[in-house]
Amino acid sequence: MPPLAPNEAEFRDIYERTAPRIAAYLRRVTGAADWSEDLLQDTYVRYLNADRPPMDERQSLSYLYRIATNLVYDRWRSMRRETEWEQVARVEETPPEPVGLRRDVEQALARLSPRERALVWLAYVEGYPHKDIARVLEVKDRSVRVLLFRARRKLAKILEESGLTPEVQE
Repeated sequence: MPPLAPNEAEFRDIYERTAPRIAAYLRRVTGAADWSEDLLQDTYVRYLNADRPPMDERQSLSYLYRIATNLVYDRWRSMRRETEWEQVARVEETPPEPVGLRRDVEQALARLSPRERALVWLAYVEGYPHKDIARVLEVKDRSVRVLLFRARRKLAKILEESGLTPEVQE
């Protein structure tokens, strides 16, 4: 017997608790506000339509990240087929609102690949352990450490090239 879909009140509760985090993740990974809004809606539609067992809040959140990540990858694959993806992946649509350091860090993150942005976000913003990141991004547990190290090193190099290194006190 398939699990029952959440009723409206349960879904609203899940959505209200998780949507801001999923939306922020999608904005950072895609670098495009319009995409992230579409993908956010698609994420919750897939969540509602999924044949999934009962889950606690942490499992539901991980499941939502996995759906969102897969949707991002699907979008990029379809764009690659259309040969437009390279122009869009440069993240030229980053909103001009942030200023100062925040803007600089967003620009640096935009220079990472989508997977690298996802790794950094899940590890350092969400605080996910490596095994959960592996499950969300569908990679081997042991790969997360190496991939995250490379993403962090690449981000550090980008920040250094931008002149955003910490000042050393002597």
